[in-house]
Amino acid sequence: MCSGKFRFLIILGVVLFSAVCFAEDKEDKIVLNLKGCIARAVKFHPELGEYKQDIEIYKAKLDQAKAAALPQIELMALGGPSPEAEKEDISPRVKTDVSTTINGVFGTIIMQALQPIYTFGKIAGYKTAAEGGIKVSEAELEKKRSEIIFKTKEIYWSLAMLRDLRTLANEIKDELEKAIKRTEEDLKKEIPSADELTLYKLKTYYGEVLRNLNEIDKNEAIIIEALKFMTGLSPNAKLDVMTETLKYEDIYMQPDDLISKAFMFRPEMTQIKEGLKAREALIDVEKSNLYPQVFFLVRGSVAKATNRDDIDNPYIYDPLNEPMLAAVVGLKLSLDFGITKGKIREAEIEHQKVIEKKKLAESGIPVQIRKAYYELQEASKSAKNMEEAYSNAKKWLVIADANIDMGIGETKDLTDAVLAYTMTRVNHLKALYNQKIAVANLMQASGLDKNEREVK
Repeated sequence: MCSGKFRFLIILGVVLFSAVCFAEDKEDKIVLNLKGCIARAVKFHPELGEYKQDIEIYKAKLDQAKAAALPQIELMALGGPSPEAEKEDISPRVKTDVSTTINGVFGTIIMQALQPIYTFGKIAGYKTAAEGGIKVSEAELEKKRSEIIFKTKEIYWSLAMLRDLRTLANEIKDELEKAIKRTEEDLKKEIPSADELTLYKLKTYYGEVLRNLNEIDKNEAIIIEALKFMTGLSPNAKLDVMTETLKYEDIYMQPDDLISKAFMFRPEMTQIKEGLKAREALIDVEKSNLYPQVFFLVRGSVAKATNRDDIDNPYIYDPLNEPMLAAVVGLKLSLDFGITKGKIREAEIEHQKVIEKKKLAESGIPVQIRKAYYELQEASKSAKNMEEAYSNAKKWLVIADANIDMGIGETKDLTDAVLAYTMTRVNHLKALYNQKIAVANLMQASGLDKNEREVK
């Protein structure tokens, strides 16, 4: 028998353990709507890592450009065998028959500091090019985020349509079950309007509905896995996506306004603008090689050998046994007979390529936006038309069902109404989905997804 205190501890432990497990389950489950899916996708999508590293590369290049304006210091230490040298060999006269005897060692430390003074724009050009490279890479990341947002919306609205199709399939399933039951009862009662052919048709349609429900379950699981990938979640994560029923939207957008916004908000325009600055700077860098580089140089060394005498004479320098220090201003010019001019021409061509991209964007973006606009117009009209057709088909089904209940209708009429209702509702949902995708496409084309691209 357990004591009362011990029993209380066991119960308390079970309660706490259950509370912890419940909290973990609740914490592990992630609930997202469309906005949440987009927010996670633009932050955690696996493809973004590569683009973020491109930004870091240009940041490193900028650090190099800034450091190029600072002194460049080299230190080198040497040591090795030393030939003997005595000052008696040069006093009172220089002897020319002294044999070389290596019987010692020497050590030396050499230091050189070079400070650029004027480079005719080379350092500034590298700095500007690196800063432009950072902005171009950031714009490329924004462009990728825009593509990811569109893909996320495609997947999300596919899931929403799939769930609406499940609702429809269950609704049709219920209608068919009632019709099958009613037909079977009429056949037992030997009512003349009932026939086995109609029953077989109803059961065939019923089996097809069950097959579609199974396929919907499979596709929903696949879409959830795709959203896990898009949002950077692990395959084992518990994701619950909250979708809304597809509905018609009244959308008012003018192509001219969208075009002007696109030139402000599209990442490609930022890429072109900053790319031109970077290419212009690289042209200046190559041109700077035509002129001498002005620098200040300090060079010194400290050396000592075990078997050489010190000689204090400005006309005699012993690199193995004397200190040395010199400070100079210098010019450095490389003559390559055409290589530098070729590099300048190459940089100018690269600059011209960006100009051609600018021309393409200025002419291509309006066409892209108008195309997306007309697609949205068509999708909206189709959705509106199908909404009216769906409403009429629903009325048809309700009347046919009511007629059967009152005993004045035939099962065949109900079957026709169910088929028409199903086909119309499916086409209605497809039209609503197409409108959602057309809106997303126009948002991307015009750069109006700018706020969605921001990482919070």
